[in-house]
Amino acid sequence: MLFSMRALAAPLAISLPLSLGLLACGGGHAGAPEASAPAAGDDAEPAAEAADPNTTFGPLAVGADWESYAKLNDTPVRSGDHGGRFVDTYVNDIGAAAYKDDSAEVPVGTIVVKTSWERDGDQPSDRRGPIFVMEKRDAGFAPEHGDWYYAIHWENAPERFGGQLYWQSPSPKVDYCWECHEGYDRSLGGVPEEHRTW
Repeated sequence: MLFSMRALAAPLAISLPLSLGLLACGGGHAGAPEASAPAAGDDAEPAAEAADPNTTFGPLAVGADWESYAKLNDTPVRSGDHGGRFVDTYVNDIGAAAYKDDSAEVPVGTIVVKTSWERDGDQPSDRRGPIFVMEKRDAGFAPEHGDWYYAIHWENAPERFGGQLYWQSPSPKVDYCWECHEGYDRSLGGVPEEHRTW
């Protein structure tokens, strides 16, 4: 019996963070059929895992001043890529012009923040979801991912996920972010035309 418990522990330690990442972000690109991540039931026990300094909860660092950024959508956008939540997109002064111009190179220092709300049917609810952050870093930061830094900050994450979340590059818990974004032009997801402020 002890052997079988050990055999189950390793796959659980890998699959739980992956399931949480999929649930936090969603499961498909815009336009693709919305995928649904396997739900971690209320009775699921968290897997023991090694401490990852890039998953320690604390105040949002990169993008903490997002309220001063340019808001690029006029109404909340339902995003299948962000767990089916409603999102607003904010971009700092360094990157706002490039974000709006499909032919522009995204400059180092660009920060993109998507705030989110859980759904109440087909409308945003008053429950905040995660804050999703991207920052274009200097060449060499993560060349295999276009030198983008990613983070998911969720102050009021459900207890079944262990409470507050703050996953940041290079933690493997944000792998879903770059895997999804690499499918987009310049690694940006964009804002649907009907919601744009420009």
